[in-house]
Amino acid sequence: MINIFGGITRCDLVAEGIIEATKGKELVWPIIIRLDGTNSLEGLEILKANPNEKIFIEESMDSAAKLAVQKGLKCQFS
Repeated sequence: MINIFGGITRCDLVAEGIIEATKGKELVWPIIIRLDGTNSLEGLEILKANPNEKIFIEESMDSAAKLAVQKGLKCQFS
């Protein structure tokens, strides 16, 4: 799970970094992302414009944590 509260760090730059880091890679584990703070709306738009079936966007920390637990229970750990 990635939880960013952007004060100094801009959420749009974090979103661009996530997209760049995952581009062309097959993700094994789900990634749940919550952005809040500086340029969070722009960051969310960047993430939504680059969909990935393993990346999930949540609006609150509570819903992100619940989704992380749900997705984690379905993962096969080795």
